[in-house]
Amino acid sequence: MKFTNTLVALLFIALITSLSCKKNTQPPVQDTTPRKVRFVLYTSKDFSSDDKTITFSLRIGSNPHLIWDSVLAPMKIKDIPTPGNKLTIEKTFTGGNNADLSVAFLYAIENVGNSWHLDTIKAGNNLKTVEYDFQ
Repeated sequence: MKFTNTLVALLFIALITSLSCKKNTQPPVQDTTPRKVRFVLYTSKDFSSDDKTITFSLRIGSNPHLIWDSVLAPMKIKDIPTPGNKLTIEKTFTGGNNADLSVAFLYAIENVGNSWHLDTIKAGNNLKTVEYDFQ
């Protein structure tokens, strides 16, 4: 009798455990809402005599996830466009709509060093313009 009660109790516990440990088998919902970032680059300073080479990179992401990055062709600092001829690059992407993302201009000046201009696109914001007046 004692063995039968123990066996019934163990079967009951096994049944309850198997019913309570169901995993969610539905795939996560994919975020397909498009977001757009407009990068605008120019300078309002006079660099007409600066022949150093500069390379700009554009990035969108959140640490540690990089959604998009691109490197512009190297140029002379004197060739960075003026406010009347701004360089505009637009990137539309999906994903990350429920998260704040960082957007950045990174740049490297040959034989000088690296620097950056950072901004944020808030969660749910579908359009961000990052305007960078290089100084």
